[in-house]
Amino acid sequence: MKKFSIFNFLKVYDPDNSAGRIPNTDVNRKSLVNGKVINVKLHHHTEKDKNKSSPPPPLVTRDDSKPVEEPHYHSGKNGEIRSIYETMRNNPFVVPQEKILKPQHTNKRLSANPNVPKTLTPKGYTKMQLMMSIAKKRYDNIVRKLKGTGQLWEDPDFPLDKAIGNVENLPKYEWKRPKEIDPSADFIVGGFDRSDVAQGRLGDCWLLAVISTMADIPVLFNHIVPKEQTMKGENYVGVFRFRFWQFGQWIEVLVDDRIPVVAGTKQMIFMHSDESNEFWSALMEKAYAKKSDLIARHENSKPTVPSRTDTSYSLNGSYANLSGGTQGEAMEDVTGGLVESLNLPKITGNEFYKDLKKYMQRCCLMGCSITSKEIEAHLNNGLIAGHAYSVTGVDSVKHRGDLVHLIRVRNPWGNNYEWRGDWSDNSPLWRDVSEADKKRLNLKFSGDVDDFRKCFTKLEVCHLGQESLEDDQTVNGKKRLEETLFTGEWTKNVNAGGCANFKDTYWTNPQFKITATDTDPSDDDDKCTLVVGLMQKNMRKKGASKFHTIGFCIYQLPQNSEGILKRDFFMYNRPLAISEFTNTREVTIKLKVLPGSYLIVPSTFNPNEEGQFIIRCFTETLIQEAECDDKNSFKGLSEEALKDIKEAEETKAEVCTDAEGFSLEDSRSMLASMDNNLTGKMEYDEFKTLWENCQLWRDVFNSRDKDKSKTLNVTELREALISAGTFILHLVTSFLIK
Repeated sequence: MKKFSIFNFLKVYDPDNSAGRIPNTDVNRKSLVNGKVINVKLHHHTEKDKNKSSPPPPLVTRDDSKPVEEPHYHSGKNGEIRSIYETMRNNPFVVPQEKILKPQHTNKRLSANPNVPKTLTPKGYTKMQLMMSIAKKRYDNIVRKLKGTGQLWEDPDFPLDKAIGNVENLPKYEWKRPKEIDPSADFIVGGFDRSDVAQGRLGDCWLLAVISTMADIPVLFNHIVPKEQTMKGENYVGVFRFRFWQFGQWIEVLVDDRIPVVAGTKQMIFMHSDESNEFWSALMEKAYAKKSDLIARHENSKPTVPSRTDTSYSLNGSYANLSGGTQGEAMEDVTGGLVESLNLPKITGNEFYKDLKKYMQRCCLMGCSITSKEIEAHLNNGLIAGHAYSVTGVDSVKHRGDLVHLIRVRNPWGNNYEWRGDWSDNSPLWRDVSEADKKRLNLKFSGDVDDFRKCFTKLEVCHLGQESLEDDQTVNGKKRLEETLFTGEWTKNVNAGGCANFKDTYWTNPQFKITATDTDPSDDDDKCTLVVGLMQKNMRKKGASKFHTIGFCIYQLPQNSEGILKRDFFMYNRPLAISEFTNTREVTIKLKVLPGSYLIVPSTFNPNEEGQFIIRCFTETLIQEAECDDKNSFKGLSEEALKDIKEAEETKAEVCTDAEGFSLEDSRSMLASMDNNLTGKMEYDEFKTLWENCQLWRDVFNSRDKDKSKTLNVTELREALISAGTFILHLVTSFLIK
């Protein structure tokens, strides 16, 4: 970790940048005149302060084996939640909020133009159109070059010798074009529906379930599978295109139409259609498995902000990497929605059916599964453990005077493997249901909600927002939700502060503010429902890839809160909600809040773990959003605070007596900072101001040099700058340490 001595600390204030410490800065010399550098009084706590009590935040725990649905707390001997923070009495130098003063009329700014886009994603599907038109040009160029030549395109980014990967028990195979399999082959035959999707030899039922659901929703299908693709006519050159949502942006993937079949036959090995001459589902699976050369070139480099015009992307790298996954991951990749995962065994009470009804009323897709160590194990009740199902409806019927809540679950394999218990198709319970209810439900419900909760272990709900649909588009008559997206990056020694267990650095993490102003129109509880998800960049591009353990906390903000919340805020304020901390691609929570402002703090579990992330918030009504950061500026010191510090200076023993002194370059910089009339000389008043400034800077430096090493690490430097009235962006801090 880079260290800063007191001399480096002083150089931060070098207005001519002669010390070479701050690139790309625009400095106003006048702001340093009259010693207006520090804005806070160094405050020692009294016994009265020590006796203050407040609810401490809970400990953050991690779970790298599987996500959990509820926050985990570490409890003390008597079940009391142990504080992860020390109280302020252990910190002799704390910046009281009331001592933060207004800035001077002339601010000194540390400015930089990093040219980093604010967001990685078009907010809303309509803004995606420009990028997709660029992607289509690549497709059109391939068609134009090969049309009429008799040649068929071969994908250079997905070579056949690497496309399969390590698939167990795979027979000998060869690659064939669709017309070699069936002379009447076409991309889509007679329209599209869920019967077009049949699973092959891969364990990707999770992907199958999502694709079959999407095939029943034309507005979603046409987003993912562009129209007017065919295997007939002069425009057929063996290239096809599909769209997927990945880490905040829509990308387009091109594949050729070579498909693996059992050697010597026309039997396709992987996903296929029930129609032998239809191939869109087989090629979509291939596109999802594809790994592009674009990301392969960057896998070993530092994460960078991807271009909005990227037309290829690393997805999964091979067919083999599709074995074993989650519906939630696939639902996000094909819709751009946000998935909320529910651990069904932990859900109790009568609210579950109400929640299911709300999900069905909103623009959501739902899938469920039974956790099992064995993939696709058949159970006595007709269900299959380790298999993915789709949830397609909930309703209620009267049975012998009682109201029974029913749920419809669909197996993407078809009707041969379905629930055989109560309320299944042949259940005798239907005899006592009125003919009107039977006609209304069309006998398509497969079980009651209580049995569903007992038999299944996970329910995944995909909320559809601006990335999924245009404003005037609906799914089964339901409009999309409102969506807010933040992007960010954890940088070592700058803003990768770790979870709240690390009290000295936690506050340095990125902070994002949202303000809910309206309540849910579908509820009468005067609250707003928030679904918040934190996603880290990595995806499923490599079997050996390792995700960081990530999570986030949500805090209620006081009125008129501005800028970054400092350490003392987190000492005295418990989080309103804590996500699980787990090493998965994304963590999500749902909560209901009153109208007001809230702070989201994303973090890795351990400090100094670097990576990019996005945060998405889904709501029924619009919310306001902003990234919290302090403006690059110096703030002045009040006369009262200046007097107190001077009095303390007179009685304090001299420190840093073994200092080596200022270098010639340091002296020139200090002279230039005070030489307002450009004479090259320093008058008495100017020297007096400089001397007072040096004493103040020294005191701030010593107060933050906690280990007495006479150097400051980056976290200590940031605290010192803040104490000195200097507020700089994370990006400028990055410049300082490089």
